[in-house]
Amino acid sequence: MHVVYPEQFETVIKMLDGTKAFVRPLKPAVDKDKLYEMYSTLSKETNYYRFLNYQPVTRWIVEQWCEVNYDDKMALVAIVKVNGEEKIIADSRYYIDKTTGEAEIAIVVHDDYQGQGIGTKLLEYTIEVARKTGVKTLYAYLSPTNRRIIHVIKKLGFTVKWVHDIGEYKANLPLQ
Repeated sequence: MHVVYPEQFETVIKMLDGTKAFVRPLKPAVDKDKLYEMYSTLSKETNYYRFLNYQPVTRWIVEQWCEVNYDDKMALVAIVKVNGEEKIIADSRYYIDKTTGEAEIAIVVHDDYQGQGIGTKLLEYTIEVARKTGVKTLYAYLSPTNRRIIHVIKKLGFTVKWVHDIGEYKANLPLQ
């Protein structure tokens, strides 16, 4: 199967401190090492909030995450230049269940860039891309202690409900 890179989803996001991040769909061959670098240097708390349990990141796991097809597996990365080198500072992705049109969404912002608005803006952009690619509903599971993402998710229009049997919140956003 030939996968066509969706250039139309490239954009620039400006952070609160004025830094510009280039946002684009993940390019597996180009981004694999940079993605590993970002995930392997997350704090334990950020890692926990991303995976809802602490999960040490291995190169093998990152290779699995790089298996995107821009159709039912989409990943967007935010990139900044640090000392002339491109560095991934945030990763947002969704996986679509083609039978229902629902997609689970996940996002993580590297600790060094949290609090700069990049997470909110990247999430807004990911919602826009999901809408354009035919996703009917986005959903996510959230730790009850991750107040920052719960606030952002609600601000972006998700409904958030407590799921007793798993001890987490589930957020839903209808797109169509």
